Amino acid sequence: MSEQIKLIILCSWGATSSQLAKKVQEAASKRNLNVIADAGGTGEFKKKAKDYHVALLEPQVRHLKKEMTKVAEEYGVPIDLVEQRAFALMDGDKVLDQVLKLLEK
Repeated sequence: MSEQIKLIILCSWGATSSQLAKKVQEAASKRNLNVIADAGGTGEFKKKAKDYHVALLEPQVRHLKKEMTKVAEEYGVPIDLVEQRAFALMDGDKVLDQVLKLLEK
């Protein structure tokens, strides 16, 4: 198993993001990838950004992307919006692919 990847999925309160984080974790397990997927609020991310390798914003908090990107860049954490369709379908595999792509950059 490869080194551990710590991901945080951000939304306003953490409800849908925890469901999506679980799906990503399941997808990672199937592929034998060591991924810890957390869910959290954007306010929490400001305090914990340095603890993560990658961050994703859910579509409903896209208006915070600029602000969250500033926080993420401070710690060298790649950040992006969760792909809309993958989010709508709660597709852990698609979101995991997105995470892996972000980490390649």
